[in-house]
Amino acid sequence: MTRWDDLEPVWQRAFELAWEAYGRNTTPVGAVVADGAGRIVAEGRNARYAGAGVPLAGSHIAHAEVVALGSLSSERSYPDHVLVTTLEPCLLCAGAAVMSSVGEVRFAGVDPYGGASAFPPGLNAHLRRGLTAFIGPRADWPGTFAAALHVEFYLRRKPDGHVVAAYRAAAPDVVGVATAFAEMGLFAAASADAPVGVSFDRAAAGRR
Repeated sequence: MTRWDDLEPVWQRAFELAWEAYGRNTTPVGAVVADGAGRIVAEGRNARYAGAGVPLAGSHIAHAEVVALGSLSSERSYPDHVLVTTLEPCLLCAGAAVMSSVGEVRFAGVDPYGGASAFPPGLNAHLRRGLTAFIGPRADWPGTFAAALHVEFYLRRKPDGHVVAAYRAAAPDVVGVATAFAEMGLFAAASADAPVGVSFDRAAAGRR
């Protein structure tokens, strides 16, 4: 099973940002943009429900991917850049990635409620150019961890809502992991600014 130290730096940073959002009791998603050499050139964390100082904080469009992509200049294209995000992008974020012309979007966790990585590629002329490839979800522990953080947040916020219902129908195993996260006190750890790597490995050990 993937350990924290096995993750590439871009994934570690994305999860650190998701963990920060989680600890602030908002949707736990983090995203980074890396250039062709693998250097992180932009980053963002979700601030939909919290996060003073984050662009668009407190709005419905304060998504991690939008925050990260919003710092890229419109004076050039980014075919050699990769958007790395902890959760499958929604319509807003998938569209932002395409319009920003990043070459790839890599995501960890599946989102059966809001995920839109499979939107019709022939929808318009811009999409038919095929500038942006979507790769994910990850089939390993990081993918499960990312999706389960998302579900655990909604189990506390709206346990009978549409997001949890979608996961129960399409990915019930993730709901089980999210329930275990609640029992382990992961939210309390994030709220206390405990390092994400410790909880990542501790939760993975509990799955063995």
